[in-house]
Amino acid sequence: MLWSDVRKVYPNQFVYLEDLQSRVQDGKLYVDEVALIRPLTDSQEALQALKAARDKKFIYHTSHEQIVMEVVMKPIARGVR
Repeated sequence: MLWSDVRKVYPNQFVYLEDLQSRVQDGKLYVDEVALIRPLTDSQEALQALKAARDKKFIYHTSHEQIVMEVVMKPIARGVR
């Protein structure tokens, strides 16, 4: 499902999504196609879903025209016990 379609069906609310197709450009992740898991009724439900989100699942608000996220690389600590 395209992000623009999700925005039309669920205006101005949080949604729980899975990334199906995305690309990294200039240190940002641009998500082009998503699978809608479920709409979220309020920020409390969004917080609970965020705690459970793993892998390519995430929470986003439909007020945004595009899904764009900063890519954060975790540093590797060598020799740390």
